[in-house]
Amino acid sequence: MIETAEVMSDNLLSNIIVLDVSKQSDYFNYFIIATGLTSQHLESSGNTVTKHLKDLNIKINHKEGISDGGWVLLDYPGLVVHLFLEDQRTNYDLETLWSDSSEILNIL
Repeated sequence: MIETAEVMSDNLLSNIIVLDVSKQSDYFNYFIIATGLTSQHLESSGNTVTKHLKDLNIKINHKEGISDGGWVLLDYPGLVVHLFLEDQRTNYDLETLWSDSSEILNIL
């Protein structure tokens, strides 16, 4: 997960947080939440993450969200990646929703 967060940082995503949610969820172990600059940035970053994980033989289960809507969700076995524009990240406030989870990494 840390390597994936570093790839995201290299792609200029900011405020990247990796959460261990395994004690709160039976469906996945980790959340990665990050903020992008523009809708196009979210889409290209989602493609970069997808390629990175595919290179590690981790195939995506599901992708949703519209980059024009300010968010992208990437669902992998054991991992969910959330990419938001700043206003959408504030609106969804996933950090508070999953506040009982353990923060593994925070890259500002």
